[in-house]
Amino acid sequence: MNILLIDNNDSFTRNLEHLLVSAVAGCNVDIKPYSRLDSLEYSAYDLIIISPGPGEPAEYPGYKRIFNADKPVLGICLGMQIINELHGGATGRLNGCVHGKTDIIKFDGTKRVVARYHSLKVTMVSSKLDILAVNRDDVVMCLGNAEKRLLGYQFHPESFMTPDGGGYIAFALHFLGLN
Repeated sequence: MNILLIDNNDSFTRNLEHLLVSAVAGCNVDIKPYSRLDSLEYSAYDLIIISPGPGEPAEYPGYKRIFNADKPVLGICLGMQIINELHGGATGRLNGCVHGKTDIIKFDGTKRVVARYHSLKVTMVSSKLDILAVNRDDVVMCLGNAEKRLLGYQFHPESFMTPDGGGYIAFALHFLGLN
């Protein structure tokens, strides 16, 4: 599987690459900086991943074209917020920020521990996306649309504080129709 990982200048990008390599047998991960977004060719990739990053979705214009590439897209943290906003949703500030803390979410019928690193949250979910996980404060932790092959995680599966990060990658591949 060929994976394009678009790096939004985030320190977790290499951790995400390592998780992908360990969780997806035989995959090839190409990391490209956000600054090259406009010149990227998507046809050789099976999956596009939008990395976490600093700032807010409005600071990363140009992502709309990847949704026209007819490829499955997974967004992590900022990447999830970008998916949501470009499909009509909205992002706002959390009360405070959550950096390097664990939380319990309701996901796929079970309660799970995940790592959070964010100060923004989805405040309005796009009508084109479904909420797939929340925490106890109803902060959206996962959203997606299987038919449109879009999935986003607000938490960080690549963090050492998220047990079974590979399980979230496996869920994403299944949800996005890649296995």
